[in-house]
Amino acid sequence: MHILTKVFVVLVSLLAVALVPLAAVQGNNQAALRQQIKDRDVQVSAAKSELATERALRSKAENDTALQIKDLDAEKNRLQSDLQQSALRVRSLDADIAQAKLLLARLEQSLAVTIDVDRTKTELTKTLSEELDKQRTMLVDCEKIRIDIEQKLVKTDSDLRVARESLAESREQVVALSSERVKSDQVVQSYTARYGPADALAAAGPVVQIPDRDLTARIVNVRRSDDRVYAEIDAGSRDGVKVGWLMTIGDDSYVGKIRITSVDVNKSVGTVESEDVERRGEVRVGQRVLVRKGQ
Repeated sequence: MHILTKVFVVLVSLLAVALVPLAAVQGNNQAALRQQIKDRDVQVSAAKSELATERALRSKAENDTALQIKDLDAEKNRLQSDLQQSALRVRSLDADIAQAKLLLARLEQSLAVTIDVDRTKTELTKTLSEELDKQRTMLVDCEKIRIDIEQKLVKTDSDLRVARESLAESREQVVALSSERVKSDQVVQSYTARYGPADALAAAGPVVQIPDRDLTARIVNVRRSDDRVYAEIDAGSRDGVKVGWLMTIGDDSYVGKIRITSVDVNKSVGTVESEDVERRGEVRVGQRVLVRKGQ
């Protein structure tokens, strides 16, 4: 056989050997391709279905969006109307604020006036309170003065009663002394008629000094002898006591009188007169002694 034929046979054999796997692979590839085509058809159908669904959804969404746009336009119109009303309300509020500011200014002025009035009221109240306190103090002082005056009046009434009793006693003494004087004059006349005038004048009577002031003192010592009673009082020359004063002894009632015979700086001594132990009691330490100006 010719070499070319052999080569051709070998080539054909090799080609056959090569084509068989290719044919098998081609068959397999065709089956896989058909399956892929079927799958793609299924996917295309699903995609078309999804596309239809998406188109429906998109249409629905567009309708919904159109409705929302319509609603939003209506809301926009409503909001614009509300905005216009709000603007009108704002202008009204601005006017109200302006009026409120004017009213506030007036109120501040009124408040300032009220504060001034309150301050004036406070000061007036304080002044009235101070004046009331002063009046109360004055009232208390006046009440104290009234009580003091009443006490002095009671004391004066007591002194007046004592003085009246002393005056009555003095009048009695004057009457008694007048009677004794008449008797003495009769005795003197009888003596003169019988024996002639006396060669010497009788000794002068006790010195009498009219008081130049009111004075009240206390008896601090009493000495008694057979025929006289001496009393010492706690007032002397520094108090204005003078020899010859006739002072009344007695607290609530008349006891007697004391005639000052000696005066020291802070004490004086005198003789007790008109003492009646049985009727008025005796003169004793602690009793009051008083004298009135010009009496």
